[in-house]
Amino acid sequence: MEYRILSREDALANVSVEYKIDSCYQAMGEECLKNNIKIRKVMLPEIQVIESQAFCGCTALRTVEFPKIRKIKEEAFANCSNLKEIRFSENLCMIGGQAFYKCKRIRNVDFLENRQCKTIASGTFAECRQMEHVTLPKELEVIEEEAFYKCEALQEIELPSTLRTIGKRAFYQCGLKHLQLPDHLAFIGESAFLKCRSLEYVKIPKSVKSIEKWAFHGCGNLKILEIHHDLETVGDWITNKNCTIRCKKGSKMQEYAEKYGMCLEFI
Repeated sequence: MEYRILSREDALANVSVEYKIDSCYQAMGEECLKNNIKIRKVMLPEIQVIESQAFCGCTALRTVEFPKIRKIKEEAFANCSNLKEIRFSENLCMIGGQAFYKCKRIRNVDFLENRQCKTIASGTFAECRQMEHVTLPKELEVIEEEAFYKCEALQEIELPSTLRTIGKRAFYQCGLKHLQLPDHLAFIGESAFLKCRSLEYVKIPKSVKSIEKWAFHGCGNLKILEIHHDLETVGDWITNKNCTIRCKKGSKMQEYAEKYGMCLEFI
């Protein structure tokens, strides 16, 4: 599909505090409004693609409306430090890496009834430190590395049943208090939940085949990690030493806990 792309030159010609992109454009060009400190609200009625760094560094931007958005490229809204809420359309199928990196005042992210976006790319919401609420796509399969890195205010998140992979440091130092891992999850990456200090209990679904090192390390309040099956791969020090591994007697997880001097509780 061919899009009419708004260039940086044309975009800057009529910049205002509330900026509506003409409906003749279907795409925002690369670095189109980068580092513009005037715009507070952007309305993109027909925009389907936002190219990389299009709004990067727009520090006054608070509101974005993009009802037909399909693709948001790398760092498109990175460092938009006053952006507070994002509502994606059902048409969204792709978000590039670090698209909302360091949007430190975002509180709510809502994918509504989206079923097309299968991946949350690396660093997408990294260091969105005030993020409190996220509604993920209904058929999400992969959360890549550092996707929610240091989202310290994020206390709960509902992971869809379609999720297969949680990448390296995906939820590093998040404020998660409760964690329900979905039944089809297969892979938990290195340091995925490192330093999630409010977690107290985690049960690993039988579908999980691999937990990489330090996955739940630094979770100082994690009292129990419950695993009913033997994993194909278990990395070093997946929890702190004071965490109890709840598993079957005679299992490989018992051997693992004994190797690292962890407490044991049998099912």
